[in-house]
Order: sequence, then C-alpha cells, then structure tokens
Amino acid sequence: MTPEQEAFIARKKEKAAARRAKPEEKANLGITSLMDIVSILVVYLLKSYASDPVVINPTAGQKIPMSYADAPIQDGIPVFVTTRGITFDSKKIVTMTPDGDIDPSQVQNHLIGPLYDQLAEEVDKAKQLAERQGKPWNSRIILVGDSDLKFSVLVDVMYTTGRAEFAEYSFCVIKKSG
Repeated sequence: MTPEQEAFIARKKEKAAARRAKPEEKANLGITSLMDIVSILVVYLLKSYASDPVVINPTAGQKIPMSYADAPIQDGIPVFVTTRGITFDSKKIVTMTPDGDIDPSQVQNHLIGPLYDQLAEEVDKAKQLAERQGKPWNSRIILVGDSDLKFSVLVDVMYTTGRAEFAEYSFCVIKKSG
C-alpha cells in the first residue's frame, strides 16, 4: 500500500469512529484464546458423552422384559442372553437348541464353557485396568435377557458368571410407564 492509501484509510476510520462517537477498538484474538475455547468445548462434550456409563443395545429380535423398577442401571459388563444364543462383546459365543435350551455339548454341571472362557479373559483385563488406575474392581455383570428365556438357562448363565468372579448382578429391564 502506498502512503496516500494508508492515510485515506486512516481518515475513513476516524470519520466512522467520530460518527459513532467512540473510538474504534482493534480486536485481537490470538491462537491461545482459540485453543482455550476448543479445549473447553472438547472437555464439555467428553463429559456429557461419558455421563451415561452403560449403553445397552439389544440384539436383533430380543424382547427385553418390562418392569416397574425405577433404579438406574449401574456400570457393569453386559451379557446378552436370548432364545437363540448368548452374546458377549458383540460375539455370539453360545448357541441354543430349537426349544430354547443351551447346547448340551457346551454345558457341564451348569458351567457354560465358552462363556466362562470369555468372561475369565475379561475379568483379567478389568482387574489389571483397575489396579493401574488404583480403583477397586467392579465385579458387576449386567444380564440382558429375553422375556421368553427359560429359567434353567438363566441359572446356568448366573452360575457361570459367578464362577468367573462376578459377585453382583443387574438385570436389564424396560421401565413400564405408570
């Protein structure tokens, strides 16, 4: 820019400021301020996203039982039990017979072998993580059952989870209105 152009722009700014009856302020927004804003937004979004400790997504065709219970679901490891199979960590690990029982080749004295193996691995990981964080291990399992599930299947699943060192049980239900 030439000196004449700079002088013209300066006079134009002075006239505009005089019209508003106040001096024009120059806005400075540095990179530090922008980083502060972004950091605050990220922390806020992470906090609000992580406010619900457990998100349960039922498997296809699963009918979760209804209940008048109003207790919120607590943090734990979900196991999905339907009349077609048992799913853990997004993998179907046990299949059911057509009449809704656990495949007899996978159960021995109420212990469901494949489920026990998966849960034992998960327990080891969870204990190591809790130890590194200096927190006690949460030994809660969330049973997400089907309303058509046989009681004998539920007994076998609870026995297996108990043998895998889970001491607390939560049952996932859908709250009835009323």
